[in-house]
Amino acid sequence: MASADLLKSLFSSFKKGDEEQFYVAANLLINEEKEKKHNVLARDLQRILDNGRSKPISTPSILDFEKLPRDRERNAALLEIRESKRILGDVILSEKLSQQFTLLFKEYQMRERLHSYGLQPKRKLLFAGPPGCGKTISAEMIAGELGLPLLYIRFDAVISSYLGETANNLRKIFDFASKGSWIVFFDEFDAIGKSREDASEHGELKRVVNTFLQLLDGFNSESIFVAATNHEGLLDRALWRRFDDIYFFSPPTEKQISEVIKLKLGNVPHSIHYDNYISKMHGWSHADIERVCVDAIKISIIDGEEDITDKIFLQSL
Repeated sequence: MASADLLKSLFSSFKKGDEEQFYVAANLLINEEKEKKHNVLARDLQRILDNGRSKPISTPSILDFEKLPRDRERNAALLEIRESKRILGDVILSEKLSQQFTLLFKEYQMRERLHSYGLQPKRKLLFAGPPGCGKTISAEMIAGELGLPLLYIRFDAVISSYLGETANNLRKIFDFASKGSWIVFFDEFDAIGKSREDASEHGELKRVVNTFLQLLDGFNSESIFVAATNHEGLLDRALWRRFDDIYFFSPPTEKQISEVIKLKLGNVPHSIHYDNYISKMHGWSHADIERVCVDAIKISIIDGEEDITDKIFLQSL
C-alpha cells in the first residue's frame, strides 16, 4: 500500500490544483509499486498518467527561440531546451544511486514541509564517472520524473576565444535559468571547472572558475542544477563543496549487464542466453551495451527475422 505521506500529498495537490506537485507525487507512487514488483499496475498507472499530462509551460513548442541566451561572438544559442519522458525505471542504476535518486524525488515532493523547518531540498548535484555510464540519461530522468524541462548547456557555444566572454556567457545562462523552473544540466563540466591550481591553465580560465563559483553560490532558483564530469580529478576543489550531493557512476556489474540487455530489447521477441555475454561485456559502459542491443534489433529487421537469436546478437558485438 502506498505511504500515507504520498497519498496525502496526492490529494492535497489535486485539491489545490497544483499540477506539478500532483505529477511528482503520482510518479513517486508508481515507483513504489515498481519496487514492490507490481509491474503491471505500475505500467498501467504510468500510461494513464502520461495520457493525461499537459506539456510544461516552458517547452520549445511555445518558447520563442530568439529569446534563448546567445554567444555574442557567433550568435549561437548557449543552451537547448529539451522535454523528457524518461522515468526511474528506464535507467539501470546501482543500489546506491537508486537510493540517492529516490531520496532526491521525495525531498522535492516534500519541499514545502522541509521549508517549514528551515531546510532546503537538494538542488545542486554533481555526477561523476566514466563516459557512457548513465550521467546524461539520469539528468533526463530527473527532468521526466519531476515534470520539468531540461536546460542542456552547450559548451561548444559557451567557451569563447574573446577575453571575458566565457564568463559573460555563464552569466547569461544563470540569468535565464533564474526565470523558470528547470533541470539545468552542465555536461562535460570539467571544461570550465578545472582546478585553478593547474599551472598549465591561463588566467582567463581561472577567472571563469571564480565567476562560476559566484554564480553557483547565488543560484537560489526552484530549479535543480546538475553538473556532469568524466574527469572529477580535474575539478577545482572549491567546486566540490558547492554541491549538495555527489553521484558516482560506474560501468555496470554482471547483474546490471543482463538488466541493461533486457531493458533495451524490451518487448522485441528474443531468445538469447544472457549469461553468454556477461564475460564478453565486462567493463563495457551502459552506452556500449545499448549500442549492441540496437544493432541486434536492426539486424533482425533487415534480415526479416521475427526473433533475435544468439547468432544475431553475436553479429552485433
